[in-house]
Amino acid sequence: MIHGGSQERGYRGGTENIYGIVGLSKAMDLAYSDLKAHQDHVWNLKSHMISQLKSHFDDIYFHGEIERENSLYTVLNVCFPKTEKASMLLFTLDLKGIAASGGSACSSGSNKGSHVLEGIDADMNRPNVRFSFSRYTTMQDIDYAITEIVNIFNNNIV
Repeated sequence: MIHGGSQERGYRGGTENIYGIVGLSKAMDLAYSDLKAHQDHVWNLKSHMISQLKSHFDDIYFHGEIERENSLYTVLNVCFPKTEKASMLLFTLDLKGIAASGGSACSSGSNKGSHVLEGIDADMNRPNVRFSFSRYTTMQDIDYAITEIVNIFNNNIV
């Protein structure tokens, strides 16, 4: 009466993955423990990065909302000032140990520009970089990234 594939070592389709269910439950418990503190920590990192970038660059803007109540707190997409060597920015950041992306996480490794940025008419002649934050990111990580980004632009490394 029940048709299914060969998953679950040949048992009938629909066999519950008890270990997976228990594991998911524990993962959810861990993810939601101290969620407010986690959100506050990550928001403070993002807010600090925004203010530092604004203080170092006149010609900078951010894609999407950056206000706390309207923004995804774990991601910041930055449009940096135009530079002739914009294509080397992500490579240079990577050499400095700063993980960043020019598109979505699911398209990392692709050399094609972000279809989302194109869709919102972002200036694709300027470097657009996405930074992500987590509970494991520290304020020292943000300060290091800011210092290196400023050095890259001031020393015309890119």
